[in-house]
Order: sequence, then structure tokens, then C-alpha cells
Amino acid sequence: MKPFQIWDSHVHLFPPEIYQNWDKYAAMDETFANLTRKPANGKGTEEAWVNIEEALACADEAGVWGLGMQGWYWNDPGLMRLHNDYMAEALKKYPDRLRGFISVNPKFGREALDEIERCASLGFSGIGELGPGGNGYDFEDPGFTAVLECAMAYDLPVCIHCGEPVGHKYPGKDMTPLSPLPEIVRKYPKLKLILAHMGGGLPFYALNPRYRKHFQNVWYDMATNPLLYHISSIRAVIDMAGADHLLFGSDFPLLLYPSRCRQADMTMFVEDIRNHAGLSPKEWELVMGDNFQELMSKKSIDTEEHLC
Repeated sequence: MKPFQIWDSHVHLFPPEIYQNWDKYAAMDETFANLTRKPANGKGTEEAWVNIEEALACADEAGVWGLGMQGWYWNDPGLMRLHNDYMAEALKKYPDRLRGFISVNPKFGREALDEIERCASLGFSGIGELGPGGNGYDFEDPGFTAVLECAMAYDLPVCIHCGEPVGHKYPGKDMTPLSPLPEIVRKYPKLKLILAHMGGGLPFYALNPRYRKHFQNVWYDMATNPLLYHISSIRAVIDMAGADHLLFGSDFPLLLYPSRCRQADMTMFVEDIRNHAGLSPKEWELVMGDNFQELMSKKSIDTEEHLC
């Protein structure tokens, strides 16, 4: 029997070239600038920066084995490819501990589909994190639909940034209406979706009897949970969607407990879940690693054929 491993399904690891020269790249991509700009007073939530080795060291300290590297919602095609190239090299260097999601912007049209095909051959096993608000599209945009159909052709799960429609404003809050997603799930039964940030509240609406049976290929991750919800929300989503549909994900190296820790850290969230989420041993294993490993079991595709 394969030993249990904790996998963080949602981390963002940028090429050091980007964060070491933040001003240069922020000028090239306004969304990147807005979401990663440090607060003027030095307080509050902000993006920390780590390289691959530093991230794995934090993972080791927290007892986390593997990391799902999410892409970014770049509005510059060159930065999209730069980010994917960095993750591709990391996948080659640490194939047992990393999984990669393709950074792609559906507004790039054919260029986006070509990038999916390129990265599928490089060992990536998912697409995302897609950010409709950051890229200026909604869930009925033809470019977004084309990306979903390409994902199905390569059997790649798609991770989508889902913003909660209520609450305070903060950098990166995405107010793109989520109402089209249940119909998309119904229309594409073979599509594998990861709805980030607890699905922006969609687990509750997935209980609608018209859609419930169609949500078997939908998972929710808990990225940024300590910043948005009480720890009891994890139990609530399990009760609504099932423990087999929730993924541990942190949004590392985003600071999840900024008043308590101002350095990149995974340990605090893992221990918070362990001690306060009320998970049974079986639920712990499903949520903290087994679900993600099963979802990402699809290996890289080595083909010259264009599938999308």
C-alpha cells in the first residue's frame, strides 16, 4: 500500500527573475502588480517570495510531501511562457514532489491553446489557476470555453479562481459571477474542475437537485481559507460535497496568518486543520493528499498530434 503523503494543491512559485526585478515586471503586467504589491505600511496580507528549493524546505518543515504549482493570470504572453518554462524545469528536477498547472490566459486565443499543448508534452498535469477577473473575461467567453475543451482533450483538470460574492474588498478579489459554472458542469460531464477558495460558496448551490448529480467531477480547494473563513468551513464543505471532493491547498507563499507570522510558512495552516477542523483519520487522508494524488494521476502526454 502506498504510504500517505500530504500534498498542497495550490502554491504559486514564480521565477526568481520576476520577483527579484519586481518593478520591471509589474510595469509589464498591471494585474500582477496589483496583486503582489506590498502594502505601504508594511502590514496586512501580502505575497511572499520563495524559490522551488525554499518552498520544498517549508514543506519539509510542515510535513508536506508534494506541491501543486499553480500558474498565474498573466496578461503578457511572454511572461506566461517564462513562468511555464520555470515550472517545467522544476518538474524535471523534482518529479516526485511537484505537479504543474499550466499558466494560460484564455484571451490569448490560439496562442493559449498552443501553450497548453506545449506544456502538456512537458509533463504538466493540470491547467490554471485561471483568473477571469484578472484577465478580463467571464465564464461564457468563447476563449474560456476553448480552454475547457482543450483541457478535456488532454484530460487535464482545470483550476479556477472563484471569488466569494460577499465580504470585504481586498487585492485580488474576483467578482466574476459564478452563476454560469453549474451549467458548464452539466454541459461538460468529463471536465475535471477544481474551484479554488472553497468555490466561492458554490458547494452550497451544488446541492440544488437540478445540478447535484453533475458535480461528481468538481473539487474545491481551501486556498486562503484562514483569510476568508472560519476553520469550521472545512467541515461544512465536507458535509455538503463529501470529503472526496475537498483538496488541501494553501496559496503558499501568501501570508495566511499575517498578524502572527510574516514569513513564508506552511506549518501553521496544516496544524490548524489537524487540530481544529474536526476531520476523521480517513477524511484527513482524503483531503490532505489522497484526493489530489488521484486527481493528478494523469501523466504527461507525449504526442505530436494537435488535440485542440
